Amino acid sequence: MSDAPATPTMPAAPAAPSPAASDRSDPALRALLLSLGTAVFIVNLDSRAVAPLLPAIASELGLSIGRVGLLVSSYLLPYGLFQLAYGPLADRYGKLRVSAHALLIFSVGTALCGVGSSFTAMVAFRVLTGATGAALFPLALAFIGDTVPYARRQATIALLMASAGAAQAFGAGAGGLLAAVVSWRTVFPVIGALGGAAALALFLLERRQPPAPAAPPGRRASALDALRAPGLRTLLVLVSVEGLLYIGGLSFLSGLLETRFGLGVLASGLVLSLSGVAQLAGARMLPLLVRRAGEGALLVSGGSLMAGGYLLAALAPVWALVGAACLMTGLGFTLCHSTLQTRATEAFPQARGTAVSLFAFSLFAGSGAGALLYAGAIDRFGYAAVFGAAGALLGAYTAVTARALRRRVAAAPAPAAPAAPDLA
Repeated sequence: MSDAPATPTMPAAPAAPSPAASDRSDPALRALLLSLGTAVFIVNLDSRAVAPLLPAIASELGLSIGRVGLLVSSYLLPYGLFQLAYGPLADRYGKLRVSAHALLIFSVGTALCGVGSSFTAMVAFRVLTGATGAALFPLALAFIGDTVPYARRQATIALLMASAGAAQAFGAGAGGLLAAVVSWRTVFPVIGALGGAAALALFLLERRQPPAPAAPPGRRASALDALRAPGLRTLLVLVSVEGLLYIGGLSFLSGLLETRFGLGVLASGLVLSLSGVAQLAGARMLPLLVRRAGEGALLVSGGSLMAGGYLLAALAPVWALVGAACLMTGLGFTLCHSTLQTRATEAFPQARGTAVSLFAFSLFAGSGAGALLYAGAIDRFGYAAVFGAAGALLGAYTAVTARALRRRVAAAPAPAAPAAPDLA
C-alpha cells in the first residue's frame, strides 16, 4: 500500500513485548490492575451520580436548576484541563504513587460535598474532585502500557473500559435511589468512603512494588517531545474527532427522545443507560474478540456500529429503536476506542504517562467541542438531519482510521503473543 503523505499514520504495534512488561498472571500485578479498575469505577460513579441529584439540591438550597448546574461544569472543566498535568508528574514520580495521592484527595473532596449548606463551598469541592479525579484513567492506562505486553494490552484495557461502562450504566440510577431513600447528602460521603478505601489499597500495593529502574541521565522527555512523534499526533487528531462525532452527540439523544416520542426524564435516562450496558458487555467480550479478530477488525466493526447507531437514531420511528441505537453505539465505542487507546500506550514509550494524558485530554477536548457543535446544529437543522450527518461522518472517519491502522501494520511485523493467561 502506498505511503502517501496525505494519509495519516498511527504508531505501529511493537514487534515484541517490551522487556519491562510483566506477566499478567503475577498475583501482585493482577491485584494492582483490579485496584486501578475499581478506582476508575469510583471516579466515573461520582461524575454520573450527581446529575439526578440536581433537583433535590436546588430545592433544599433554594436555588435554580441552572445555578445548581454549576456543580457539573465545575467538575468537568478541571477534569479536562488537569489531564495534561498528571502525565509529566507520573513519568517523574511514578504512576501508582501519583494515582494513589490523587484518589485520596478526590475522596476527601467528594465526601465534603455533602457537608454544610454553602453552595460556594460545594462548587469549590467539585473543582477539587474534578482536578484530582482526572488522574485515574490516563495513569491507569499508562501503567498498563508499562506492565502488560502489547499483544495482551487491549484485552487488559477492557478492565478499565468495563469499569467506566458499569459506572455509566448504573451511576445515575444508584445516585437517584440513594438520594430518594436517604438524602442527596448521603451520596457524596458514600462515594468518598469508597474512594478512600480504594486509595488505601493503592498505597499498600504500590509500596510492595519493586523500585523502578533509575532514569538514564540527561533531559527528561517532555510533552513537546511527545508531540513531535508523528504517530502520536495522528492519534490525537483521530481521538479528538471520535470524541467530537460520538461523545459530543450522545447526551442529545435524550432531547430526541423527548421531542419525537414524548419520553420523560426517567424513561430517557433508562434508554441512554443502554449505551453504558453495551460498553460493559463489550468490554467483557473484548479479550476473546481481540484473540479471534485482531485490532484492525475491531476498529472497523466498532466504527461501523457507531455510524449505524446514529443513522438508526436519526430515522427511528419508535423509541425502542433509539434504545437499539444506544446499544450499537456503546458497543461500537468500546471496540473502536480500545484500539486507539492501545496504540496510544505505545505511541511514545519514553514518556508514556505524558503521551496518554495528551490522548485523554484530546478526547475530552473533542467531546466538549462536539457538544457545542451538536447544540447549535440541532437548533438550526433538527435531530434527524444532525444525527444522520453524524452517522455518515462516523462512517468516513472509520474508513480513514482503518486505512491508517493497516498502513502501520503492513510496515511493521506483527507482535509476538505471550503465553500469559488472560486476566479479564
